Amino acid sequence: MPTRVMKLQSSFPSGRKVAVRVSSGGGDERRTERRSFLSLEEAGLVEISGLSTHERFLCRLTISSLNLLRVVAAQEGCSIEELNAGKVCDWFLKDKLKREQNPESAVLQWDDSEFQI
Repeated sequence: MPTRVMKLQSSFPSGRKVAVRVSSGGGDERRTERRSFLSLEEAGLVEISGLSTHERFLCRLTISSLNLLRVVAAQEGCSIEELNAGKVCDWFLKDKLKREQNPESAVLQWDDSEFQI
């Protein structure tokens, strides 16, 4: 499994540089590559932040949500500040239709055929 080393500039007052080793690649090469809304660099910064486990989870969730909101805003032709619950729900419905017609064209890609509430 190949690895790559990234050097991350922390946002701490000390300005220290930290090297984070992450694994990339591996797995089934035939699978379609899926989009991630949390980059390895962002995940690395969260890991070195000194936050608790729960705080790191919420931090990763918040960063990935921000990155998805950037995509939503761009596709809706507005700024993030102009987004509201209605626009976000509309975008999710549009993306769902894309996924049903051509799974590769959707931003969010998952198989919800077995999902039950």
